[in-house]
Amino acid sequence: MNKLIIRQYVPSGDSGASCAPCEETKTHLLSVIENLSPKLANLNIQPDLQVMEIHTITERNAGKLNFISFFSPETGIPEEKSIEEVLGVPVSYEMCEGCLLPDGTSFKTRTLGIEGREYQALPPGVLTDALIRVVFSTFESCGGGSCDTCAGCIQD
Repeated sequence: MNKLIIRQYVPSGDSGASCAPCEETKTHLLSVIENLSPKLANLNIQPDLQVMEIHTITERNAGKLNFISFFSPETGIPEEKSIEEVLGVPVSYEMCEGCLLPDGTSFKTRTLGIEGREYQALPPGVLTDALIRVVFSTFESCGGGSCDTCAGCIQD
């Protein structure tokens, strides 16, 4: 089974920081992975959520929070690919009411612009879209999934 690693960067419990969009996105990610795992298993792909905790959060590094990436060396994605790269959408940093540094100061958080809407917390539909695009990109070595041996290619 080829592992597809999905990473989300969040504040650790001992950081003293909070990020409401991180928590909401994490809940949605867990649900999407749970729902799609049986279907992905049929394609020989096992999604693996890695929650990457950041222990010291400052205004300078807070922009890394809620960063979502995908990689799967076994299927031709050797380095982390950001969700905004996968979806082809811009990322900006906007003030977040539910985001607090250890001293209680609000900070700007990652915001994706998708079809005229801005998302700090990523909804299930956006996460599912990204995951499906990543999975389809693994078939590119088979000519876009059109060969007769794609299942064999995936298993190699």
